[in-house]
Amino acid sequence: MLYLDGISLNKIKSELENSLKGKSANKIVQTSSLAISMNFGKQRLIFSCFPSLSLCYLSNTKEDNLLEENSTFSLNLKKHLVGSTLISIKQIGFDRILIFTFSKLNELGEIKTYNLYFEMMGKHSNLILTDKDSKVIDSIKRFSLEENSARVLFPGITYSNPSTEKKLDPSEITKEQFDNELESGTLLKNVEGMGKLLANNFKNFDNFKNILTDDISPKIFFNEHKEIILATVLNIEPKSYSSVESFNSFEELINLYINSENLSNTFKILKDKLLSCVKKERKKAEKIIISIKKDLEEKKDFDRYRELGDILAASLYSLKKGMDKVELYDFYNDSMCTIPLDPLVTPQVNLEKIYKKYNKLKKGMEHNSNRLIEISENLKYFTSVENFIESSDSKENLKLIEDELTAQGYLKISSKQKKKSPKKSQAKTFTFGEIEIDGVLVTYGRNNLENDALTTKYSNRDDLWFHCKDIPGTHAIVNQNTTLNEEQIYNIGVFCGQMSKLPKGTKLTIDYTQVKYLNKPKGARPGFVTYKIFKSIIVQI
Repeated sequence: MLYLDGISLNKIKSELENSLKGKSANKIVQTSSLAISMNFGKQRLIFSCFPSLSLCYLSNTKEDNLLEENSTFSLNLKKHLVGSTLISIKQIGFDRILIFTFSKLNELGEIKTYNLYFEMMGKHSNLILTDKDSKVIDSIKRFSLEENSARVLFPGITYSNPSTEKKLDPSEITKEQFDNELESGTLLKNVEGMGKLLANNFKNFDNFKNILTDDISPKIFFNEHKEIILATVLNIEPKSYSSVESFNSFEELINLYINSENLSNTFKILKDKLLSCVKKERKKAEKIIISIKKDLEEKKDFDRYRELGDILAASLYSLKKGMDKVELYDFYNDSMCTIPLDPLVTPQVNLEKIYKKYNKLKKGMEHNSNRLIEISENLKYFTSVENFIESSDSKENLKLIEDELTAQGYLKISSKQKKKSPKKSQAKTFTFGEIEIDGVLVTYGRNNLENDALTTKYSNRDDLWFHCKDIPGTHAIVNQNTTLNEEQIYNIGVFCGQMSKLPKGTKLTIDYTQVKYLNKPKGARPGFVTYKIFKSIIVQI
């Protein structure tokens, strides 16, 4: 968890101002609908309005531009701020609002001043550009009067602070006031810039003042599994932790935190984009399967028309034109049956109609049966891709999945990619996942392209291959020189089951065989193989 309150932001603001004050903004890119990247020479300042990470920070990695076209907000930022100099960064009291003030010399030789208000308030975060008189020029989020009647941010309107409640200023609070608030348990409610974690860490007034006046102290606390418990710039700590890492600056802390927690804008947006695509296709496949099954159920008695045709053909000589029905002996069921007829046509034409309907239904049933198999395979494929997306821990892995979906035709190539000059196709390089299980190194695919490459290109013929039977998931490979006992085989099978995202406690069958017994059908989707020689083991996740 990244802890960020108004007091934390006050210390981060000072670091940002020391790094950027007096520098010119030479490039501005809107990397997503809720994020802006602003370059000051080689330094890159990110404004993120995502609810999960509403923050501005200096990034050491380049964010991909995932927007198809420039928004009006990014165009306004470029028009007014590119070439301008950052002259100050201020905070409104101890609220989570920063004001970036820029100065620029226009084409008439006039000095123009602009303010960029950054409100870091979770799902209500916003980035607002105003002139020197705080008249709104544009904002990254726009709300109608119906959505927010209490606060208007249309162009031309004077900017107003979203916080209206008056609170105590932490820098001016007296010991008596602090003790009263601490005793009544209202520090969080009545003191500006105070977060819940910070309020729970205070022991007395001196402790509060020390935290307030201390230099920035970036730290990340970990548990015994090296998972992040708390990231903070204040001299506070969680109730329990296993280890702590200190940093020289907030910039170092936030970049490690974002990379560790996969919170970069590019990662989140790409993951959401891929999940949206796969879920849409999966939902479509599920609807088609329901429709096909319903159709198969309705037409399951199609063979009865052949029987009726045979019964009618046996007595065709006794029928005459003009009859609307006939009762004949059903030699298939040893009973009498009534067959409806068209009185306007001859008995021969009636017979042809019945056989024609039978053939039509038969072809429809065959088509639907084949279609059901095809769509069911599609559904398995989309489920496997969704599992891989959910378990992805890097942008590179998501990029491979994006390439796979694009090649399959499920994702369209963006106009920006089309405009890029064609490059010579380069062979993809794969890193694969690796894990040690009971002293055995297991290499596994983290997406279908990696599964394909691992199985068909990077494995030896005698290597051992593991996979969940009839369930989408990872392909796992163990080197041919490794001798496995039953317990190791079982635990590798459990790992394969866990990678398939099945619920804990699920029992499933794991197939394993040598790579030489695998067959990749021509034209098959990535990750799809067939095999006839194999062994199986039942495991419980």
